Amino acid sequence: MIQEIQKNLSKNILLYTLLVMILGVLLGHYLNLKWLSKLILPTVFLMIFPMMVNLSLSSLKEVKGSMKPLIEALILNFIYAPLFMWFLTSLFISDPKIKLALMLLSIAPASSMGLGYIGLAEGHMLSGAIIVAFAFLMSILVYPLAGHYLAMGANLPVPFKLILKNLLIVLILPLLLGVGVREYVEKKHGKKAFIKIKPYFSTMTLTFLYILMFIIFASKANLILKNYKDILLLLPVAILFYGVTVLFVLLINKKLFSFEYGHHQAVVFTSVSKNVALTIAILISVFGKEGQYMAVFPAIMSLFQAPFLMLYLKASNKIKRWFEK
Repeated sequence: MIQEIQKNLSKNILLYTLLVMILGVLLGHYLNLKWLSKLILPTVFLMIFPMMVNLSLSSLKEVKGSMKPLIEALILNFIYAPLFMWFLTSLFISDPKIKLALMLLSIAPASSMGLGYIGLAEGHMLSGAIIVAFAFLMSILVYPLAGHYLAMGANLPVPFKLILKNLLIVLILPLLLGVGVREYVEKKHGKKAFIKIKPYFSTMTLTFLYILMFIIFASKANLILKNYKDILLLLPVAILFYGVTVLFVLLINKKLFSFEYGHHQAVVFTSVSKNVALTIAILISVFGKEGQYMAVFPAIMSLFQAPFLMLYLKASNKIKRWFEK
């Protein structure tokens, strides 16, 4: 039953995200739910912790056979994506705080749903797991530096030590607890036992992601309605960011690197899909009230990300035939 719930929450992410956003704005506007912002940090922790339990660090041991896809994915994630997002936001976005939020989203590692897409597309699951694990670990190093310098550009006084402190709470502590829980379950009850309970953690992450989105939109409803024009500007940014990135990866993987189809899909779904939940968590924990509003924009981007990846997934059979030529 829990697997059915988890599949439902993942499959209908666009619908549920739209519903919680609309419900949050409506209720927040008419009922004044600003007090909900006090629940944000505990909700963030409850969302991130199960994500870390599901993170497979054991896959890092198998890195040798997936070295080329791993290197390409890390370059795409931490060099190409922020540079391209900077270019797009310079064209379409004038507010430096929105730019900051989108830049942090661009360097986010792939979500666990990225691995789900790889599986559905019959891609190379081990390569995908290795990329996600490495990207998560690298983000612990990249986020403090990126957050510090981007905050300076947005005129937000956020000391480097404060960023490190909050990342400890949002990333490192859940990571240590998550790895500890996974190791305990696998050693005491075996890997099969963990596989059985894994859907519970995925369901927990998705559930608290929806709860967090509702809280953000409900507590910031009037601010969102006041700045709706800025939100509309995300449409061209999202279309170009996701569309151009997929075409770019398709061409270089086929023409330049001669990747097999499975490794290509592992790179695409771990580079294009971004961990919206993690980005929201960092914005809120590091930038306080400003971050609560900035978190609206990665949440809106998820509305474009989910259908785009689903459309790409539907084309996977044609892409497979093209790679096998």
